[in-house]
Amino acid sequence: MLPGKCKDVTRLLSDALDRPLTLHERMRVRMHLPGCGGCRAYRGQIAVLRVAARAAAGGEGGAPGGGEG
Repeated sequence: MLPGKCKDVTRLLSDALDRPLTLHERMRVRMHLPGCGGCRAYRGQIAVLRVAARAAAGGEGGAPGGGEG
């Protein structure tokens, strides 16, 4: 774990869902992740939640092409 960085990196990983990260931000994340299993796990959890949210959104609204037929 890289001290003092995890809070910043997890914030950036979350921010990346809402906006593109700057080059500087992307580099901070890329340099931190190889040495931090906790932040890598957090990134994986975000990915799982994103897939689950997309699946739930598609299932609720009757996605086009998903009806009876």
